[in-house]
Amino acid sequence: MLDIRDLTTTYGPVTAVDGVSFTAPQGKITAVLGANGAGKTSLLRTISGLIRPASGTTYLGELDLGSVAAEKMSSLGLSHVPEGRGVITELTVEENLRLGALGRADKSRPADLDRIYSLFPVLRERRHATAHVLSGGERQMLVIGRALMATPTVLLLDEPSLGLAPRIVAQIFDLLKTLVESDGLTIVLVEQNARSALSIADYGVVLNLGKLVVHEEAAVLAADEKLRHAYLGF
Repeated sequence: MLDIRDLTTTYGPVTAVDGVSFTAPQGKITAVLGANGAGKTSLLRTISGLIRPASGTTYLGELDLGSVAAEKMSSLGLSHVPEGRGVITELTVEENLRLGALGRADKSRPADLDRIYSLFPVLRERRHATAHVLSGGERQMLVIGRALMATPTVLLLDEPSLGLAPRIVAQIFDLLKTLVESDGLTIVLVEQNARSALSIADYGVVLNLGKLVVHEEAAVLAADEKLRHAYLGF
């Protein structure tokens, strides 16, 4: 379980996340939604330690993450896939994947790579190719696969559908549901495509100008026409 309590993040005089509290339950998908500038990315970056909060706390189970360095998060079970599909283009697909296991005490094992390749067959086919030749969809699969190599209990995903064809988005979202159902993974999903996110999420968090508007079951949010029109654009 990921428990966010009164989290506030500032950039100088600008408050990007303003006293946000919610819980992302274990083995569920929680979608974080809102317009551009709502504070979604800043929220994920604060949870993962890339930005230090001005106030508030994040708990991973019973563990207070407030003093944990960003590079230590993966060893505690929290992996963050930021927006932008940041692969190392000079390395092969398999070399990129192996980087994901560096924070683990046992490093990568053949079984871990086999697991990723079973989830993303196209990565097995291209495992010896350098990452710069991959398509946008393949790069998104690679960064998710790299994060999974750390065997996380919580996965933070920032805009995984950005710039991808609908068919590829559907594949990735289907995979997320599979990971939750088969592995009990807890996923916090920041997504501009609110309709698609709510279709796979169990819960939704709506932000507006850094403040929490509502935290509710995804089906309830999807059925609330007034809220959807006001904050989610559909």
